[in-house]
Amino acid sequence: MIHYQLLCEHDHEFEAWFRDSTAYDEQAKRGEVQCPFCGSDNVRKAVMAPALSSRKEVTVTSDRSVAIDAAQKAADDMRGGADPQEVAQTFMEVVGKLQKHVEETCDYVGESFADEARAIHQGEAEMRGIYGEATVQETQELRDEGIEVMAIPKLVGKDQTN
Repeated sequence: MIHYQLLCEHDHEFEAWFRDSTAYDEQAKRGEVQCPFCGSDNVRKAVMAPALSSRKEVTVTSDRSVAIDAAQKAADDMRGGADPQEVAQTFMEVVGKLQKHVEETCDYVGESFADEARAIHQGEAEMRGIYGEATVQETQELRDEGIEVMAIPKLVGKDQTN
């Protein structure tokens, strides 16, 4: 069984289990994978970005703290009585900037993310920032091995209102 973190076209994040990656691909192609929040069958796997620690400084590590700080500020603003719509919009802008930065400065490795992150961590591949897709299980295994990763949503149609 494989566990995926998924996003719909409206950026609703949810999880689902599949027999294997082929089963996910086939079900998604037939429109059988649907968002439990809005019913959209336009879903995709969440993109993963690493925060690898090593002797060299990796830019994505600092980006992780930016994302965490933005989430904390959003939570603090909500507790302080700020307008939820404005808080959400500001948070999504930060996530959008993070996504753009990752896409411009890191190498896309697709579904080889977990293997490539391990190779970098073990010194078997060139130290560099990478991003791609990984299952929740793969992500947890990387963390168990001491490899820090973080999930960032792939924002689609950011200029459109949902």
